[in-house]
Order: sequence, then C-alpha cells, then structure tokens
Amino acid sequence: MKPIKVPDFANYKMLSNMEFSPDGKYGVLCVSQADVESNSYYTNLWAFNTKKGAFRQLTSGNSERSFDFNSPKSVIFPGVRAESDKKKVQKGEMLTVFYEISLEGGEAKELFRVPLNGATAKKVGKDLYLISALFDNARPDFAALKGDKLAAAKKTWEEEKDYEVVDELPFWFNGRGFINKKRNRIYLYNAKKKKLQALTEPLFDVGGVKFCSKCGKVAYTGHTFNARRAQSSALYLYDVETGETSCLVEDGTYSIGNFCFDNAHGEIVFSANPIKDGYPAPGNNLYAVSLKGGKVEAVYEGIPEELGCTTGCDVRYGGGNSMKAVDGVLYLVTSYDNTSGLCSLKRGEKKLHHITAPSFGVDFFGVGEGRFFTVGLNGTKIQEVYEVNVENGEYKQLSQFNTAFFKDKYVAEPQPLSFVNKDGVRIDGFVLLPMDYDDKKKYPGILEIHGGPRTNYCGGFMHEMQVMASAGSFVFFCNPRGSSARGEEFADIRGKYGTIDYEDLMAFTDEVLKKYPQIDEKRLGVTGGSYGGFMTNWIIGHTNRFKAAASQRSISNWVSFYGVCDIGPWFGQREMGGATPWNNLEGLWRASPLQYAMNAETPTLFIHSDEDYRCWLPEGIQMYSALQLKGVPTRMCIFHGENHELSRSGKPKHRIRRMNEINDWLFGYIMEK
Repeated sequence: MKPIKVPDFANYKMLSNMEFSPDGKYGVLCVSQADVESNSYYTNLWAFNTKKGAFRQLTSGNSERSFDFNSPKSVIFPGVRAESDKKKVQKGEMLTVFYEISLEGGEAKELFRVPLNGATAKKVGKDLYLISALFDNARPDFAALKGDKLAAAKKTWEEEKDYEVVDELPFWFNGRGFINKKRNRIYLYNAKKKKLQALTEPLFDVGGVKFCSKCGKVAYTGHTFNARRAQSSALYLYDVETGETSCLVEDGTYSIGNFCFDNAHGEIVFSANPIKDGYPAPGNNLYAVSLKGGKVEAVYEGIPEELGCTTGCDVRYGGGNSMKAVDGVLYLVTSYDNTSGLCSLKRGEKKLHHITAPSFGVDFFGVGEGRFFTVGLNGTKIQEVYEVNVENGEYKQLSQFNTAFFKDKYVAEPQPLSFVNKDGVRIDGFVLLPMDYDDKKKYPGILEIHGGPRTNYCGGFMHEMQVMASAGSFVFFCNPRGSSARGEEFADIRGKYGTIDYEDLMAFTDEVLKKYPQIDEKRLGVTGGSYGGFMTNWIIGHTNRFKAAASQRSISNWVSFYGVCDIGPWFGQREMGGATPWNNLEGLWRASPLQYAMNAETPTLFIHSDEDYRCWLPEGIQMYSALQLKGVPTRMCIFHGENHELSRSGKPKHRIRRMNEINDWLFGYIMEK
C-alpha cells in the first residue's frame, strides 16, 4: 500500500449542485478538481442518465459552477468565454454571458447576455429567466450616463478604489471582502425582448431563492437594511405570470434558513428560528405557510437533530440541496450521532425516519423520476453519486469519480472510541492507526479539534488526518460538548467555552492513551482551526501535556474579537452568553486564551490568513506575540489573499504549504530523533 501524501488532494474529484431535468431522465452536477499548476480549481458540468447511470462530461471550460435546465435535454450556464468579452470585463464593464449546451453533446452556444457581473440564471417560463446577481449601491449607473458625465463618473469611481468607506454593520464578509452597500438582488429577464427587470429593491438583500415549475412561482427570503443587518428575514412569493409579489412571512419574526415548495399541501416548508429579544432562539425547527398566505404553522419544533450536513470535511467544494417535498412527504438531510443522513418526515408526525445507514454520510440529494440520488461520504470513500431506495435504505454506487485513485492507497479506517465523562455524558470519537501499524511499537499521536464549535466529526475521510496517519502517527478526534448532531443541550456551550469542552477533550485524550498504550504520551501534538484554533490556544495555556501545537485561524481574545467578525458582533456576544466589553469585560477576558498565554510552554505554530474576516488576523498575532515574548518556540505563517476557508478551498499551492507547515512543525517535535 502507498501512503497518502499532502499533494494528493489534487487528485480528488469533488461533487456539488446536483439537479435533475424536468422529466427526471437526466441528472447534472458540478465536478471540481484542484489544479496545482494554475493554483486554482477546475469545475465542469457532468451529466448522467438516471436509468443507466452512465456519466459523461458536458463542459471543459473549467469554470462552470452553476447551471439550470433550459429544456429536458439541455442546460444553460454563465460565463465570459470570448477574449473580447474578457477584455470588456477587465475594463470594468458589467457582463455575464449565458450559454446553452445539449445533454447529448456538441458545442455550447451563446443564448443571451446581461449587464451584470457574476450572474446566475434559472428558467421560469417561455423566454423568461430569473437572474441572481450582486448589486453595488455605491457604484454609479454608468449605463444611464453619456459623454462628459460618463467620463467624469468613471474617473471618480476609479479614484475611489483607494478608499474603503463603510457605514453598515457588518461591513465585510469572509470570502467576499467588503460588502458595504452590496446586496444580492434578483431580476426577471425576457430573452425575447432583451429586457431586464429588477424584482427586489436596491437595499433588499436576497437570501435563498427557489422556483416551483408546477405553480409558476418564485419564493425568496431576505430583508431590507440601510445600516445594521438584522438577524431576521422575511419570505416572499413572486408570481411569474401576474408579476405580483406577496409577503408570506413578515420580517422580524423568524431567522429563515432552508425552504422548499410542498405542492401536495399548497405550502412552503421552511427551517427557522423564532426571533427573541432581537436574536434567533437556538434550536432546529420546521414551519409551513400557505402559498395563499396566512398563519405560520409549526411542522416540527425542537428537532433533536441538526438540519443539513454539519460533518467536517476537507474534500468538498460546494454543496447541494438538502430539503425537498415529494408527494406530501418531506425529505431532509440531517446530522445525528456523528453522521449525516437522508431522512423523511410525514406531516403530522414528530419523528424523523432515517433512510440511510449511519456509515452512509449524505451531503445532499436530488430526485429524478421519483428516484432518489445522493452525494456523500460512504465509509472512508470520498464523494460519489448513489441511488438510494427510500423504502428500505438500500443503495448502489453509480459514479466512479474517485475509485481508481484510492485503489492502492493506505486509508486508515476510523476506530470508534466512546466513553462516558464525569458528568455522565457520552462523548464519541475516533482513532486512526498509523500506516504499517505494529502493536509492539511506540508511536506519536495527534489530537485534532474541529471548528464551529457547532459542527461534528464523523468517521468519513479527512485528507489532513489521513496524511498524518500515512506519515506514521496515531490521529484521534472527538465531538466534545458544543458539537452539533447530539441535540440542543449537548450543543449549547454559550458562556462555557474552555470549561466542559476542554474537560471532554482532555478526558478523551486520556481514554485514547488508555486503549492504545502504543501511543507515547510524551510525543503528543494538538491542532485545530477556528473553534479548534481557539481550543488549541486554550490548551497550551492550561496544560503542558502536548509536545507541540498548531493553532489555525483562531480566536485568542474575546475583547478584541468583539465587533470585527464578519457575521456580526452578535456572534461573539451570543457565544459568550450575552457578554460584551461594556456589561461583562471580566467575563470576556476570563474566557480568552490570551489571558493564560503566560502559562504556555508548548512550542506552537500559528496559521492565519490576511483576508480571514471570521477570525481576524490580530487574533493569531496576539497569541504569537505573547509566546515570543515569553521565549516559547513559536512560528507564524500568514497566507496572503486567503480567508477562513484556507484548509478547504484555499488555493492549491497554499493548501500544500499549509499542511507542510503543520506537519513539519508537529512531526519535528513528536517524531523520534
């Protein structure tokens, strides 16, 4: 068997956005792959016959990340392919060109173009398309200007690039940069008349958008704001035929997440959290509202599982659909007990019926001709397409995107390890054995800590961990309190960071060492990102049991963190149990790893990105500076142009450098010299 090495992630094919033709006979999805030479990701469209399961590549432009069916046998997708069009965009012209390609092969042909950047399209009627694009309220309307006025406006706009003026909160967002006065907006485009009509106001920010071909209506969520983004959202319905818009759920009552049409009941079903005291109440809930309007009815409140797939993974690139109503039955992807799966919910019942087995991790799904197709992590396999029988849960693998690469590779099988902590709570985890494992030898061990904290580890494939196992180390990881998929009480550690979660992680480490005496307790490493970075910072200030640490995209100081996070100052306030610098400065400082940095003796590497607006760069710098001043061996690697997603979707060369930095640091201390 051959080891899995750092650059191998560039061989993985990652799947997303699976949709089905109107007649259900074809499925189309995006297939992405990292390309190290170009330092980017190539994404193309692939199609398959739902009965035969035969896959064929549709596009080769390497940039097709969205699409929609234009007919049962063709799809449309956006892009800017012609060199003349690329030059226009480079000069500042707003342009998206839409192409059509047959599912039976052939060249893509231009269908229409719109004066918007980065637009996507969904067919909603004959010659009618719903267009989604980002609208910048600060950008002049160049199309309405001519002559000297146009020249003056362009000159002023060019000069303004030297400044960033903000008057909203939040004003930036991870992966998108500064978002002040920028809104997601939807339009109706008549291809025959070449007319583009805005459906939402300039300051209205659209969240999710769904179209129902059976009722001819578009549903969308969002809200209007001018200074401070609210935590709530409204639900609207647009009738394509009449052009009328109605509000089904008023703004200020719910924070709405995913939703879908339920034609059998004449409703829209949506996940949401009621707004209480200006903030969404915790929990997982489903509600329904009639397409004709009226009272919102509870479908299932207090769901004991997490809606959607929350399992951590570094071999995904995009997502897909996780909620759909079929013949009055709601089908959902939920996360529970260290996995994610497809389940069903019949109206009137307060019980989710699991369809897929726990070892079958589901990322998203779709339906074609009444048959269900999923994409996910089956055991230690990475993403493939499967057909699932929803009656008995039986499945068959249809695609072979990643089979060949793993044929001769060592893939460590996660060994489950659960225990009951001192508070009587079950903690679940896994252990990876090193390659060529010999139970008579001693090995180093690395504790991995997930982000969130409201995410969870499953027994699925993680490239980073497999590389470490192939390199000769035990790797162990668990879901401490604060993790998702175990109910609200288990997930709620607001105001408790660094207490019960830290205890669970240390107790889990004790259990691993007890079960696997082959691990040398004097050669342990620890690493984690985001919440895992926070916890790594916390650990080195509270114990010296680890010989080396690697803290990634971390939080170190809840006081300085307040007000700079891209998801708003309310995130830190919520996680700290309502504490702010004005009402509980002592509490924020008490929960900050930086307070305990002077206790640290563990050699620590810090990984951070200069465009990470989730956990901003100064958080890592503060810990790094503290350890440097104390004389603790430390190193910091800052990635330019990267954000919070470095480990999952960062530039391929940067991902390779990141993992080499971590492995060189940790193994440099925990491997026998």
